[in-house]
Amino acid sequence: MRSLLAGLGVLASSTPAWTDSTRKVPTLIYVDPVDYERRILLDACRARGVECVEVWSRPYFSTVLEAAVNAAQERAADLGVAVEELYESLRSEVEEHVAPYSGDEVAWAATHGIFGAHTSADLLGVLCGSDAGLATAERLQDVLVPTRSNGRNVARRDKFLTHHTLAAAGLASAHQAVVKSWPEAEVFLNTLGKPLRAVVKPRRGQGSLRVGLAHSHAEVKHMLTFLLSEAASLDHEEVAPGDALLQEMIDGDEWAVDLVSRNGEHKVVALWRYDKRPVNGAPFVYFCDELRGVEGPRERAICNYAMAALGVLGWRWGPSHLEIRDSSRGPVLVEANAGRFNGVNFLPLTSKCIGYTMYGSALDAFCNSANWEAIPSMPPSRLKFAGRLVKLVSSVEGVLQTLHHQDLIYALPSLLQYYPKYSPGEEVSLTVDLSSSAGLVLLAGPQTQVDQDYSTILGIQSEMFDVVTKASR
Repeated sequence: MRSLLAGLGVLASSTPAWTDSTRKVPTLIYVDPVDYERRILLDACRARGVECVEVWSRPYFSTVLEAAVNAAQERAADLGVAVEELYESLRSEVEEHVAPYSGDEVAWAATHGIFGAHTSADLLGVLCGSDAGLATAERLQDVLVPTRSNGRNVARRDKFLTHHTLAAAGLASAHQAVVKSWPEAEVFLNTLGKPLRAVVKPRRGQGSLRVGLAHSHAEVKHMLTFLLSEAASLDHEEVAPGDALLQEMIDGDEWAVDLVSRNGEHKVVALWRYDKRPVNGAPFVYFCDELRGVEGPRERAICNYAMAALGVLGWRWGPSHLEIRDSSRGPVLVEANAGRFNGVNFLPLTSKCIGYTMYGSALDAFCNSANWEAIPSMPPSRLKFAGRLVKLVSSVEGVLQTLHHQDLIYALPSLLQYYPKYSPGEEVSLTVDLSSSAGLVLLAGPQTQVDQDYSTILGIQSEMFDVVTKASR
């Protein structure tokens, strides 16, 4: 069974392959090793001689088990058994790789060879690959690496508490309220200016999922009814279902600041300006992340605000990325992601355009003080190349027949990489948030060329997806 599960590619390795017990091996725990990020991070660890112990958080456990069952189902015929017969074995096997409950951390670490008097591991910290696992990673680091603890602070993940904490410290924040009913919501809406622009969102979520922008009381009521009826939280251990968050709509461009911290010293390793637009009935659909240099006072103010926000939230070790609006009253936080790398594959762009990456910087923060000291506190004012990470937007849904304009994309002069999400025969989703983006196009080169190629993509993507809709089947 173990050889089968290893072949499925959905389970982590439980015990590192240490062979020299006389040498302390630098080691990191990696919570929720998912998708492309796992490959990137493990490669970076190997290049630095760092062992990585992989584990699943309990909020992510059901997702991992589902993936294991689906993978086994595809191979059931080859195995000569029914999937139902494998289910409990799969569950038992996956559970061996799930993080311990609170209070069991030390015993769990000793069992996995990363804690105790005779281990050859030098445990340096904990990283996380999912939003759902952030509290687990925070707890493991607090208990197992207390000298590098970030403490435990739900305000880093609960969007209401995040802004409440910033406001209490005197930093700019959003006007907001937590509501459990329409009458409570109506009271808050009456405090906002005219014309009404209110953001309705879960207190704990990601990727603009179930985030709405309302322009009337009726729209807020409709969105609120939907949100309160669904369990939208990523981690119910921290934020219980049953309420929703209302905030003012902050004006200005939206930016993302990627940071890495070492012992309370924060460094900005990349700065992005978002191109988000209303489309397909959704208010905040990602079209592009534009990589920017820290060119002047505006960019420096955004970066300094991000570092101040991390300080207020008590973040001291590891990666983070913060989304910030450059508003008429200065930088204002949209949301913080303390403990997470940026949620897209930006590495090829930052490698080419800046010369270093968030992954390498995070590992150096934990493992190599000399390399850390060599990292600038902010990116330069002028990057080596202009860069954009374009998210393709589908305005149709159905079974894909033909993906048009492939030759045109591959011929773009600034094309760095292209990742179409769909192949013919697959179901295309309407793009309404980050997870439903229809593909990625990475552009890097001279500024005018990158801008021109981005305009080309915007002009063709409405014609890219030839689908058969449900109504015509």
